Amino acid sequence: MMRHRMRKIEVVVRAEDHDLVESALRAAAVPGWTMIRDVAGMGHGGFHQGRTIFSDQSGLVMFVGVAEEFAVERAADALATMFRERAGVLFLSDVEVIRSTYFQSAA
Repeated sequence: MMRHRMRKIEVVVRAEDHDLVESALRAAAVPGWTMIRDVAGMGHGGFHQGRTIFSDQSGLVMFVGVAEEFAVERAADALATMFRERAGVLFLSDVEVIRSTYFQSAA
């Protein structure tokens, strides 16, 4: 089985900021991502409940994307700027995939 090295970006933000993350991923040419709503977890502000009952704009969302290194680095740089004024966390890691064409950007 052929494996290809890529980069993974994981971003957790307030749901109200999901458009900003999507814009940064698109602008960086990350070809796709998964968005998980209603993320729960423990952070500096204590425990964050995952359940949102009345609004998609409350709670936390997590984005997970895999792409070529240049695209992930561009997205990370853009998001680092956003995090100067907004809450959130960003994780970067090296991964291997078996179908690299799914993760290659068109740019």
